[in-house]
Amino acid sequence: LTLLKLTAPGIPDFYQATALWSLNLVDPDNRQAVDYDLRRRLLYDLRSASTEEIMRRSDEGLPKLWLIWQGLALRNSHPEWFGAESLYAPVESSGEHASNVIAFARCESMVSVTPRLMFGKDWGDTALKLPSGYWHNCLTGERLRGGTVRVNQLLQRFPVALLTKEDVHQ
Repeated sequence: LTLLKLTAPGIPDFYQATALWSLNLVDPDNRQAVDYDLRRRLLYDLRSASTEEIMRRSDEGLPKLWLIWQGLALRNSHPEWFGAESLYAPVESSGEHASNVIAFARCESMVSVTPRLMFGKDWGDTALKLPSGYWHNCLTGERLRGGTVRVNQLLQRFPVALLTKEDVHQ
């Protein structure tokens, strides 16, 4: 859900203090004091953390914080991809669990991939058809070639994927 908030049309909205896991129900549970020192420390830790370390520290909420940090940075550096007039198009999926992956492109420059009802499971032959070119996964640092890509490969190191198209002039 967090990746969808960050990359779907509209403005991402996060309640105060929900950049980490929040298992609170509703009022008054969600009115406790926010531990800003903890959040500052975790943001500092993210600067040098590998994807594997982020996942190992999942109980602290680092994967969610990492995703929000990377997603907001991408929105800040490329606002044209997320504006009201920006292109929003589905990415074709195939295979036995094709209906369990949500994938879409923004302005043919960014692809968002989120599982639906499949967290931590084997995707089998499920694949996505990425637009041509080379893609960078902002969450893992991996480089991918466009075309048919197995979802298992995309989600092997992190539970969602945030891909940006590499500049052909690099």
